[in-house]
Amino acid sequence: MLAKFFIFLTLSCALLQAADKPKDQDVEMLAKTVTKDGDVAHAIGNVVVYSPQYLITADEAYYNYVTGDLELFGNITMLEGVNYASRSGHSKLNLKTKKGTSDPLFFFDESSSVWLKCENAVLDAETYITQKSIVSSCNTQDPDWKIVFTTGEFNKESKWMHLYNPVFYAGDVPVFYLPYFAFSTDRTRRTGLLRPDFGMSSSEGLYYMQPIYFAPAVDWDLELRPQIRTNRGEGLHATYRFVDTAYSKGEITTGYFKEQSHYVNEENLKNDAHYGFHLQYDRSALLSTQYSQIQEDGLWVDIHYLNDIDYYNTKDNEDTVYDKLAVSRLNYYIKQEQDYFGFYTKYYIDTSKNSNKDTLQELPTIQYHRFTSPIFWDNLLYSVDYQGKNYTREERGVKTPSAVGAIQNEVRTPLTFYTSFFDDYVHASASENIYMTYVTYSGETDGSYLQHYSNYHRFNLFTDLSKSYDTFFHTMYIGLEHTVPSYSKTEGTQYKATFTNAVTSEDMIPLDLEEKNTAFQFKQFFYDMDGEKKLSHSIKQAYYYDKEYHYGDLENDVKYYINGHLYVGDTVHYSHHYDQLSRNQISVTYQEPIYQVSLRHTYVDRTYEHNTEDKDYSYVTLYAETAYWEHFTLFSAINYDVEDDLFKSWSLGFKKVKKCWDYSLVYRDSNTPKQTTSTNGIDSVNKRGVMLMFNLYPMGSFSYDFKTESEQKQ
Repeated sequence: MLAKFFIFLTLSCALLQAADKPKDQDVEMLAKTVTKDGDVAHAIGNVVVYSPQYLITADEAYYNYVTGDLELFGNITMLEGVNYASRSGHSKLNLKTKKGTSDPLFFFDESSSVWLKCENAVLDAETYITQKSIVSSCNTQDPDWKIVFTTGEFNKESKWMHLYNPVFYAGDVPVFYLPYFAFSTDRTRRTGLLRPDFGMSSSEGLYYMQPIYFAPAVDWDLELRPQIRTNRGEGLHATYRFVDTAYSKGEITTGYFKEQSHYVNEENLKNDAHYGFHLQYDRSALLSTQYSQIQEDGLWVDIHYLNDIDYYNTKDNEDTVYDKLAVSRLNYYIKQEQDYFGFYTKYYIDTSKNSNKDTLQELPTIQYHRFTSPIFWDNLLYSVDYQGKNYTREERGVKTPSAVGAIQNEVRTPLTFYTSFFDDYVHASASENIYMTYVTYSGETDGSYLQHYSNYHRFNLFTDLSKSYDTFFHTMYIGLEHTVPSYSKTEGTQYKATFTNAVTSEDMIPLDLEEKNTAFQFKQFFYDMDGEKKLSHSIKQAYYYDKEYHYGDLENDVKYYINGHLYVGDTVHYSHHYDQLSRNQISVTYQEPIYQVSLRHTYVDRTYEHNTEDKDYSYVTLYAETAYWEHFTLFSAINYDVEDDLFKSWSLGFKKVKKCWDYSLVYRDSNTPKQTTSTNGIDSVNKRGVMLMFNLYPMGSFSYDFKTESEQKQ
């Protein structure tokens, strides 16, 4: 509204009289009536004052061209730069020194929507000092929240507002008092304190974390997060973020938490200190910017180190259940038009084990891949894939073989002939596939080896059709794949091992072995005339000629899109051998602007061919959210283990959002792992509690978190 007013006022100035001004002053005054007495100009009626820093309107004004003193009366509106605007009844301002007074004053910061109202204010070039004031970011009439304070200071350079003797109000109700409070209206990245996090736990006592943020340069920053848990211990975590080139970024996180001795004894913890390290680095162009023959390359580093699972659980106050397996990776690849080179490493830390010396690591894997290319003529295609893998560990375990490590070389070379018939309605391909691997073992089994060579034929016959009908559009894929092993020879020893991600024993060095089978696959999609998907369906069935039971699991997947908001899906694996469902996942999803619901039930039987543990799984996950009520959101999340009759986690809460503030109340119940001195090395803690959070824009948020805990034995 102010901008429109000034545009209108400026266009009307052609009818106004202008006062003379010395050429050395960059100030202009326009009004209906302007008179001059010596060095003082007196303007009355629709006064407009222009200066390099201000655009001012008022009913009446006096301006001294020599001293720069400006006195304004009645309906004063002042625009300072592009962010600050104020209203006043009487103001004095020196346009040279930028010092003055206003009474009363209404001040508005456009960038943060914060406004301030006071009885009187002292102004200078950098600060506004106010008395008997109110500040808020809500509507000026009956604000939802406000802060009333006796004295305040707003620094326009640092954009910090300092309040003395503030009283916080919810509506017209006083909530609490502080002797001093400060906040920033600046939304840009800068050094300072971040929102603190505090809560209360029945076993850990008072929890308080105060993040400190340092941003000395545009290409890096540092965040320190000291914390205290009065009944448990103290810790410090830090994150260093950086951008070193236009193609890369990274961050390093580390931390240390020291337990109090009585807490270690009461909770039967394995360690009295928890520490760890995490490095992430992503670079999309390492050498390709320097060497034109490299079309594309990339580096990805993701390194984890921790002494136990409680390093994760003490990083903050969130009840997050972490995977017991921490995997570190270092990957690099180079891609050219027809060739691909890769270098990968994997290092496992299994936090459920007291030692990872017997954990089999993959350090490193190297790969060369030749993309599918024609040879001799266009219909004859070939590709080559080579992988060299180094499996290593410090020592063998109880359930692992004598072999400490191994080096494996693998080569795959498919040669494929492709053609089509009947105007491309029918497609066919035949391929000859060669697979070779050679493994040498190290450690106590020096000299032992594993050698394998095989080839197999693969034939594909398929059609890919589409047709438009009066009310829908249909696409369909029907394919038949027949695989025939031709020759296979294995020499040497295949050891067994228990890997970190499986309980059952399996081959230490897995071989790519094909079995004679025929697989049928059918896919279809239905679309309405607007191009919206209505139904997707796929089915796959394999028949194995040499297995004791010939039929593999029948795989069937259906998704029905009822409308643009709701769809249901069902993925089924049926075991012909055991005459039962081996895996079934049913999901229902509904999503629109004010409602969102996702319900999923997953059942995995021990007969499922990809189930690596000899047990059944059945669990339900639910997430629901509604914003049916204006400014109000209700949400809930559940993760329930049907087989163990146990809620892994669940939460229920609501959030109210308005223009200038929001608040949320959440009840959470979850199970968090901890490392102990028990036989299996890991138990869990069940945490239950409520969290209340307020967020006042732009000052930030504060929350109160109260939890009770109980120990869960595994």
